[in-house]
Amino acid sequence: MSAWELGAVPAGAMALWCEALGDDNAIHVDPAAAEALGFGPRTVNPGPTNLAYLLNMVMEARPDREICSIEAALLGNVLAGDGVLARGTWDQDTCDAELVVAPDNVVLRARIETDGRDSDDGEGFRSQRL
Repeated sequence: MSAWELGAVPAGAMALWCEALGDDNAIHVDPAAAEALGFGPRTVNPGPTNLAYLLNMVMEARPDREICSIEAALLGNVLAGDGVLARGTWDQDTCDAELVVAPDNVVLRARIETDGRDSDDGEGFRSQRL
């Protein structure tokens, strides 16, 4: 079992992710927009950011591997201030992973495959935390 945890998803980081992703959906940066659409008074974390939390877990667990495929299903939302836990079980080079919001609400499931080879490029680079 592998795990990676973030105690509270920062609202301020959502704007940075939206800029990087080219996502202009107001629910990610404006609490009033999120509330108007039924999410309550907190902004909604972008889905790709939630996937990045799972990738952090995989890269920390297997820093010598490259990710070669991802199949993911978004099942719910992560809101600003939520604590999240990325956890996964391994079968050789494949991780069946899920992102959980406390107490045990699974909001994302993914199967992440690594290539099983050392990804060191000769310059010491292995993986980068997202």
